[in-house]
Order: sequence, then structure tokens, then C-alpha cells
Amino acid sequence: MNRARTHGRRLAAATVTIVLAATGGMLTTLPATAAPAAAQEAQQTTVPFPRNADVIGAGPSGFLSQTRGATPEFRWTWYADGSSVVLPGGFAIGGGSDLVVTGDGTSDYASRRLTIHNLSTPATAAAAPVEADLDALGGYHLTGLAGSTLLLTREENDHWKQYAATVDGGTLKIRWVLGGSQFECYSGDASSGWSDTGSALYDCWVGEPGRSSKVVVDFGGGNSPMYLQDDNQYAQQGAISATHVAWREMRLSGYGIVAYQRGKSEERWIPSPDLGDPVYLVGGWVATGQKSHIDAPDYGQYQSTRRPFTVQSIGTGGKAVLLTAFSSAVAGPGGSLLVRGGTPEQGEGLYRISPRADGGRPDVELVASTGQSTVITLTGSTTPTTLTGDQLAGGVDFGWDLSRGDASVQVSLTHVRSGQSISRFWPASADIVDGAPRRVDWHWDGKDLERPDGLLSPARAGEYEWRISAHPEEGIGPDLVATGRFTVTRPPAAHDFDDDGTADLLTRHGNGILWSDRSQPVAIGGSVKHAGSTQIGGGWQVYDRLETVGNIAGTTAPDVVARDKDGVLWLYQGTGERNKPFAVRTKIGGGWQVYNELAGGGDLTGDGRADLVATDKAGDLYLYKGTGSATAPFAARKKIGFGWGVYNQLTATGNIAGGPAGDLLARDKAGVLWLYLGKGDGTFAARTKVGAGWGAFTALTAVGDANGDGRADLIAVTKGSTFYAGTGDWRAPFKPGAKTDLTSWLDDSTAF
Repeated sequence: MNRARTHGRRLAAATVTIVLAATGGMLTTLPATAAPAAAQEAQQTTVPFPRNADVIGAGPSGFLSQTRGATPEFRWTWYADGSSVVLPGGFAIGGGSDLVVTGDGTSDYASRRLTIHNLSTPATAAAAPVEADLDALGGYHLTGLAGSTLLLTREENDHWKQYAATVDGGTLKIRWVLGGSQFECYSGDASSGWSDTGSALYDCWVGEPGRSSKVVVDFGGGNSPMYLQDDNQYAQQGAISATHVAWREMRLSGYGIVAYQRGKSEERWIPSPDLGDPVYLVGGWVATGQKSHIDAPDYGQYQSTRRPFTVQSIGTGGKAVLLTAFSSAVAGPGGSLLVRGGTPEQGEGLYRISPRADGGRPDVELVASTGQSTVITLTGSTTPTTLTGDQLAGGVDFGWDLSRGDASVQVSLTHVRSGQSISRFWPASADIVDGAPRRVDWHWDGKDLERPDGLLSPARAGEYEWRISAHPEEGIGPDLVATGRFTVTRPPAAHDFDDDGTADLLTRHGNGILWSDRSQPVAIGGSVKHAGSTQIGGGWQVYDRLETVGNIAGTTAPDVVARDKDGVLWLYQGTGERNKPFAVRTKIGGGWQVYNELAGGGDLTGDGRADLVATDKAGDLYLYKGTGSATAPFAARKKIGFGWGVYNQLTATGNIAGGPAGDLLARDKAGVLWLYLGKGDGTFAARTKVGAGWGAFTALTAVGDANGDGRADLIAVTKGSTFYAGTGDWRAPFKPGAKTDLTSWLDDSTAF
């Protein structure tokens, strides 16, 4: 909403007399143009507008554009037939007339030699322009252009004074307008918000100590108002039209826009939190919006949500959206604004926004077009629907076809279950011109999206979502956003708790905290190294026996059984989630304190389900066949051997030695390790000696294929860990051990 009030200190004695040179108050202008504003208002046929360019000037006969980039091109285009001319120089500025000023520098202030062009017709453009040397004229600086009036500034006796200059007889006639002792003034940016090309709005400091103010200078002569700032009121960018003046302001009460009808003291306050958006005026309407352009392409960031170009009546508060987006705007003749913007209906181009005589909503007309739609479309794509772990080995190629090439593109890939994501950014392609389509190709390496310390594990199984966003380089129109999903699948593995295809080792510290330590192959068939740890939770010290038993409860993730000190066995069903790998525990049953050893994870019966074996204190060996049920994961026990009391550790290895079913490793009390090949019916062949010296280890854990060669491996743990790569040969099932860093940081742990 907006509200009106009379502000006693806004108008200093109502007006301040702004003294011009003694020429009757009127400044000489260039001859009348050949294409009057009224004729242009009626024009309906659009002419070309350069792509990748902004509007920086507009007169009755044509407009001035500037391409983006390090070496911009300045081009004047005539409305009458679309013909154009490129202007030389490193800088150019227009100001609402057919007058254009170019300079030898890269900005208005830096340009010392000016060239003043009359571009009302191609004939006048071809005539010799007016040259001006600001140093020779007295050390002036150009600060803007208001219609055909050049705004100049010069430092004199440590004070900045403001001047106005017009072309008269081929030379510049310069007049002082503002500034001096206790009256420091600076011109605003004429290209930002003025729609009254016969006036200028200055920022001044008045008195000692200085009080901030806005001062209106009417180059037609006469008195002009000064708007003083109260305490805790800070004026920002301003705009001026033939009927109103407005600026953004910060106050203790908030941010907003201050507006006055020229010649009156009644203030309108329009709340507006968007302090950085420019302010324009079209008659009695305030116009605002968020400029659309890529601010930091080197950082892969662009603005994907923009505020449209909107007008609001100063008198009634009524609002209207005129353009969906814009990138630049300048004053035009007749109090109009020329805006580089777009709408879905008419596309991108230069729009004229003109005040209406009845004060109604301003009229909008497309006067020059880039030929581009504001909408980028996705015309095709090459993306997967399902991928196996093997298909990820060499990475995956994605591709998208866009209707336009002049767009910045960002692609992201997210693992839905974990929320982990990676992304890549492409700036708009400089090789694609004339709005040609663009192909965006991206190669995903197939690795885990969570990459601590640069370690690359395979991608986790589950659902993935890709997302492509394309932002028009012209900055006009909505971003294209398209998404799709695919699924990565892989066979379950006994020690893969997070579905990334690599072996994980569970370790319990002496304080009861459980961790999952991920491994990564150093080389295929070689050893492994530590690839990250995840803390699972505390309280695990209540158990005296922990065992990874593979998938015994019907999911694809491995499960864990834990026996408490009362002999109750609990099931922790696997979830496949890295940060929460287990569901809430389920009670299996009591009486398990009779067993000395538990070993699970191998399919001993050949039915595709993991089984469990246990030895009691009498040395008898029992088989608990897996059922696949989460509520009753084991069938009734079956005695399958005796004399097993000589062993102090059993490890179910899966098929480690090439037989038809899961195998067992058993270490005797002398430290000798023995291999029992499974027959597939729940029984084993006669034992085979693996080797001696295994008594030094506190735990032997069969982790499945950890080094990527397709064979089951073994990790032996003391205060550190040793990796034994499997060979697949029952006569020598392991290669020589290699030290790893999987548990090198633990000194009081249990591994399983």
C-alpha cells in the first residue's frame, strides 16, 4: 500500500532557485528530428533488436544498444526501416533524444574526448559530428545525458560543481547549475530512471554539517524544488518524470519508495523491500523490477527467480505487471520508457512503455524484436531409466537438446534417499549464434555423490533424480527446469551397508559407539584403504556378541544380530542408508547364552538365503537355516557337528574357495586357521589347513569382495587391520596380508 503525508522539511522554503547562465533560461538544442514522437507511437511494425545486448538510449527516431562483453558494440537502429549504424568509441550514452555521445574512454566519467552525433536520420548521422575536448574546455567530466543536455561536473576549490552543456553552432555551450561551498552536488545516473528528458535529479549535501537532499533541475529555467532528508532517512536511487519525482529510501521503519507530484509537498510512501531494484517513472506510475542477467557465470550461479517489471500508481496504489522480466531501461521521448524485456506472448525485444493522458495504466508496445521466444524448451534428451552396478563401471553419458543455445545451463544429480547431490555449470555458448539449438552433454563418472577427501566409491544403489536448469543469457523469460529419474541396482552384498558396492566394516568402540568404516580398493585385486566413516549411534556396549549375518530378513541390505548379556538375541534389519543403516531392533528369542561362537552371512544350504551357525559350550555345531522373515529369521536349529570346542572363532565367508556353497573359517586355540568347504546341504567337507599364526588377531571378518576382483576377501583386526585378498583357490584361499588403514585409528574396538 502507499500513503500520503505532508512533510514539513522536505521542501526547503518550498523551492530553491537554481541559477542558469544568463540566456533567458532556455538552452539551445539540436534541430527538430525527422521522425516525431507521435508518429513513432503509432508505429506497429517491429524492427530487429541485437541479441546479447541492452538498450542504453532512445530517441524519437531510433534506439541505441550495447552488446555485453569486454568489447561492446554500440549500434543505433532507426525505427523507420530497421537500418542501423555502429558508432565508434569505447563508450556511448543516449538520453531520450536522437543525440548520442560517444567517448574515448570506457565510461562517461573517464572519457575526455567526446563525439556528439545527431542520429535523427541516416543523413544527419553521416554528417560530421561535433567534437569536444573536455580537458581543453576546462577539465570537465561527463556524468550523463538528459535529452540533448550534457551533464558535466568539475572540481573547483575542493568543491564539486555541476554544469549543463548544449550544442550551439557546432560547439558546446556550458552553464553552471549547482554546487559550491556548503552545497556539494552529484548527478544521478541518467540512464537509470529518468523519463523527463528536460530535467535532471541531483544528490546534494546542503549546509554544514551537510544534510542530504534531492534537487530537481529543470533545464527550461525557473525555480526547482529541493527535498531535504530528515534524520534516519537515507535516499537512494531516484527517478523523475514530467509530473513526479521518486526515489528509494531507507528508514528506521523499513524500506520503501518516496514519491512527490512535482510542485507539491504531499509525500507518497510506497513500502518496497527490494532495495537493490532500480526505480523508474512513467508519468504518475512507479516502475520497478529485478534486472535479469548473469552476475557471476564463473561461479556457476545465476538468478533463477526474478521479479517482473511492474508499475504502481502513485495516486491510487493500483499495480500491473507489464513484462515478465527485463534487463535494461532508458528514458524515451514523450515521457516514455524503452525497456529491454519480454513477454511469453510477444517474445524478447524492446518495449515502449508510455504514459496515458488520462493517467491510466501505461501503454505497452513492442517496437523492436530479437526474434527470440522468452521460453526455452527441452526438445529431446538421452538419459537412463535403470543402471546396474556393472554399467556404472565406465561412467554414464547424459544429453539434453535445448531450443536455444544462448542459455546458461546447470545440471544436478541427486541420490534421492540420501539427498547427496553434485552439479555442473555451463555458461552460455559463445559458439552458438542466431538462437540455434544447443546440445548439452554430461558424463557422470558413476561414483558416489558423497566424496570426502576426493575418495571415489561406486555410486549407491537406489533412485536418482537429474535436474537441468537453463537460464536465458539475454536475461528475459523464465528458466527452463526439467527433471527425470532412474534407478541403480546391484546384487546385495553381505557387508555393503550403504548400497555403494563396496565392503563396510562395523566397529564398536569401548564406549559403546558403533561406526561403519567404508573401504575402497587401492587397485583392482590389490589391497583396500579407508574411504570414510559414519557414526551409527551409541549404547551398543549392552551386547556381548555382534555378528553381521547378511540379508536374513527379506531386504537387499545386510542385517546384524546382537546378543545381550541375558542371552536374548536381537535383529537389526538393514536399511541400505549410510547415516541410518539399521531399523529398530526386533527380538528373535532368548537362551542364546549357551553358545560360545556365532557365525553368519553365508548360504550354507543352497537356497539363496543367508544362514547362521553356532557352537555351544559342549563343542556341538548347530545350523540355523535362514527363513527370510523379519519376525522369525531362523528355522529351528539342527545339529550338524561336534568337537568344535577346539575353535575360538568361526567366520562365515560365503563362497571363498570355489565350492558350491558358503564356507567356514575356524581358528583353533593354537592360532591355526582351518577352511571348511560347504557342500550346499548344510554340511562341510573335511577341513583344510590355511596356516598358522592367526592367534594374534582379535577378530576375523569376511567382508565379501572388497577389492573389486570378484572374489571374497578377509579382514583381520588387532589395533590395526590387515587385508587378505581372496584367490578363489581352496588350497591357498588368500594372498599374503597387506596392512590397511581401515581401523588404524581404533585401539579398543570390536570389528564384525
